[in-house]
Amino acid sequence: MIVDHRYHHLQLLRASVATLTYPFQYIVNLPSDLSNIANELLASRHALIKENRMLREENIFHQVKLQRLALLERENARLRDLLESTEQLSDEHILIAEILSVDLHPFRQVITINKGQDDGAYQGQPIVGAQGIIGQLVDIYPVHSTALLISDPNHALLAESNRTNLRALLVGNGQAKYLSLQNVSSSADIRIGDLFHTSGLDEVYPANYPIAEVISINSLPGEPFLQVAARPLVDLNTIREVLLLWTGERAAQLRPAP
Repeated sequence: MIVDHRYHHLQLLRASVATLTYPFQYIVNLPSDLSNIANELLASRHALIKENRMLREENIFHQVKLQRLALLERENARLRDLLESTEQLSDEHILIAEILSVDLHPFRQVITINKGQDDGAYQGQPIVGAQGIIGQLVDIYPVHSTALLISDPNHALLAESNRTNLRALLVGNGQAKYLSLQNVSSSADIRIGDLFHTSGLDEVYPANYPIAEVISINSLPGEPFLQVAARPLVDLNTIREVLLLWTGERAAQLRPAP
């Protein structure tokens, strides 16, 4: 030992012995090393699973927020359209109302809105949308009302052509996308694409509000009147808000005294 310590004669022997015993040490330590590796892999897998679950939940959360933002964006667009459409209502009072429920049965086309007697609503009051006439109120309650749509079979109004001032009775037929123009003479000047607006002569709707566009004209042999179909300018299947109108004396009653 003294000679080895001093002259290092046994260093080569120790290196050889260490080299020969290394495989045995490796085999002895292998179970422990494998156990440590397995624990690390398992821990990493659990961490990845947890992180993946958190990312999925976060992704769903952000998707819901994006959907909500998209809905709010569309709602803001609808409200902007309504507000822009009120610029022509200088002599009228208006109020925006939200639709609470819709009943588009073939024999009953009505909606329920969140404005009623407490807001000054009255029976027969006209309601409009950004593109034109929607209907009129028929049942008034303290905080809500029921409105009859122009597509209801029991609804009719006197309309007038923008192009020729031709007057005709515009009647609902239970379909939200189609109206009928009645009492149109076979010799009348009417074309597909003609726009009809309110005449103001029925004492319900104010004049010059757009209603519908002519989409088909049929002439039956021997019949004195044409069969004319029109499409409402307002999509009655997608409306979410409406405008209540006060016109004439009713609008004057709502204005503050000078």
